[in-house]
Amino acid sequence: MNQYQTERRLCWCYGILAILLSISVICIAIPYNHWRPTLDVCLNSWIENANCGCIFYGVSTSQYFNGGHNSYCLYAVFAPIPLIVYAIVMVLFHMYRVCINNVGQYEDEKSTAMEEIEGEAIVVTTRTRVSQRNDAVIYCWIPTACIAAVLCLYNLIHASIITDGFLKTCNQYRSHLGREIHASGDQITAIHFRLTCQAIFDFMDYLLRNTLQSSASRAEFINTGLSLQLALISSWVAVIFWVVIVVYTSTRAYKERDVLTCCGN
Repeated sequence: MNQYQTERRLCWCYGILAILLSISVICIAIPYNHWRPTLDVCLNSWIENANCGCIFYGVSTSQYFNGGHNSYCLYAVFAPIPLIVYAIVMVLFHMYRVCINNVGQYEDEKSTAMEEIEGEAIVVTTRTRVSQRNDAVIYCWIPTACIAAVLCLYNLIHASIITDGFLKTCNQYRSHLGREIHASGDQITAIHFRLTCQAIFDFMDYLLRNTLQSSASRAEFINTGLSLQLALISSWVAVIFWVVIVVYTSTRAYKERDVLTCCGN
């Protein structure tokens, strides 16, 4: 794979990354804004200001179903934004090089010529390569690979936290749902072992709105389970694309291992 092909694939990967992370942010922000007034029913005191309107890490209490601390949702919404900005910058950078400069497009292409040396015809084969004097980007493949690896780990932590928060809320609302509908026997078994989290959040969409005083202001419905699962899927797929980017940039850095990096010798 020559440099042109590598940068073209990186352009697509960064573009898809920006879209996936944007989907994750939007699909978390909508349920958070929708449920915050309803879930924020934990007791406040002069010692601690408990802001529990987050859809992640919900807690089932004897009276209400409380959300998790707002910091979880704020992190889930705002943490991917630096990744989105970085991805957009890299998309524009590689798009400029691929679509306008065509740098490295003919790298590794062979050309043959016939030369006559001392009366004998000799076939000379040459291989085109990007000039190090003309393309300074080859000096930055190693730093770019390191940055991509760090951001991949950053995205992995974000995806793990929102996945854990999603499952905690799902499991906590299973218990709350059993008490809410006065389930017993096989009904409890079905709620805890047969219903998916999508079904649990469907119950939450249609039942929890009628249990609190703020229900009058929440006449609209959203598909909470679908929105959160889209956020989870897009976040984990984004992690996969980060791994692909790390592989591409590391492979290119290995090919240019004899060149100085922009970090020094």
